[in-house]
Amino acid sequence: MSKELLLDTTVAKEAKVEIKEDGKVLVTITKDSPLAAIEAALKKAGLKLKEIDSFSAKVGPGSYTGIRVGLAVTHALNFALGRKAKALEPKYQ
Repeated sequence: MSKELLLDTTVAKEAKVEIKEDGKVLVTITKDSPLAAIEAALKKAGLKLKEIDSFSAKVGPGSYTGIRVGLAVTHALNFALGRKAKALEPKYQ
């Protein structure tokens, strides 16, 4: 069972986190900071950070600085836990 944490920091002063297991959304949380959102989502899902198999960040469209923050956070988590980094491509409608 693959667990993945998706981080969206493209909107100013807002961080959205989704935790998915095998493609099914378990938890969606929005907070004012990425770390608070990650902590709240993990707590709500009853998971520990080390149980997440991959961390991804949305890469746009949105705030340049927000995108960089999301990438920095997810790259740091992937590096610290020995996971491969990946980015979420935007889906245009």
